[in-house]
Amino acid sequence: MREMLILILEDEFSVSTASDGKEALKLLKSHPFDLCILDLMMPYRDGMEVLGRLSEENNRIPVIILSARTDPRDRVTGLEKGADDYVIKPFDPNELIARVKSVLRRTGGRTDRGIRVDREGRTAYVDRTELKLTRIEFDLLEALTSAPKRAWSRSELVERVWGLDFPGDERIVDTHVKNLREKLKKAGETSERIKTVWSYGYKWRSPS
Repeated sequence: MREMLILILEDEFSVSTASDGKEALKLLKSHPFDLCILDLMMPYRDGMEVLGRLSEENNRIPVIILSARTDPRDRVTGLEKGADDYVIKPFDPNELIARVKSVLRRTGGRTDRGIRVDREGRTAYVDRTELKLTRIEFDLLEALTSAPKRAWSRSELVERVWGLDFPGDERIVDTHVKNLREKLKKAGETSERIKTVWSYGYKWRSPS
């Protein structure tokens, strides 16, 4: 099943697997994943135990349960424990991919390929490299990535990041955007993701 999931998902996602619940928890602690596809029937710790541990540790990673259990009570329990979706085996590969994308859109885990913004934990990554951002830089990144197609004026970004009573010049945004661009590049991001909207402000550019 793990090998089949890799084949289904690897064209669009970077995939790692764990053979049991204990290994899964260790992997989830050590890497910034955007989503977990979780089987219920696993050695050492079953899927429900893993869900419980994630909740105890305040790990808010989105979870899709993938299980052969068809009892509605299992579905209800899984969703009540924090799962975002429940897929029953056997499943259609295209439907699984659609469900993965749907959960990612709802939860706001990955903004786009290569860059992940964890709004709850206030951390951001380029692939697996954590960006060392100031509060202002993170808030700017969070704003821009929250609406990739939106052009933000400098005054809108000042209001979003600094607040309505900020007494300074709105051009302060330019300095922090420059620093943010440099940190993205240093972390390995090769594309220019923050696009200048001339005489207006900035927008986030997702990969084509």
